[in-house]
Amino acid sequence: MPEIVSLASKIGRQLPSELVNFVRVAGELAANQGQSLYLVGGVVRDLLLRRPNFDLDLVLEGDAINLAEQLLQVRQGRIITHRRFGTAELQWDKWSVDLATARSETYVEPGALPSVSPGSIEDDLFRRDFTINAMAVMLNPNRYGLL
Repeated sequence: MPEIVSLASKIGRQLPSELVNFVRVAGELAANQGQSLYLVGGVVRDLLLRRPNFDLDLVLEGDAINLAEQLLQVRQGRIITHRRFGTAELQWDKWSVDLATARSETYVEPGALPSVSPGSIEDDLFRRDFTINAMAVMLNPNRYGLL
């Protein structure tokens, strides 16, 4: 049976309090809608390596643009959306956070833009370019910090 690892304390120690508060609020909003939200990519790797990295990428098993719009009501700022890919970027003060709908991708030909469809966190991690970036940390309150 795989070991359960929690990065909750690393998130609290290594990220600025404003970003910690942001991901906690985002996780609560997702959970309230019955959806799962994850911290993914290089920041997860860097939490494990104790490297500073404030470039947050979040993946939602649900509508990430909808969640971004809700977060914008809580955190004043700007939102940039890319509906074709189900992604949004939230910008406020000196921070920027990318949110994406969990998805699977297919390519008609090499170099072409992908055809995307909603998927699971497993689908989303599978499409990532580098194995160590294919890790996710749960942000929902009941499982916060679990790798």
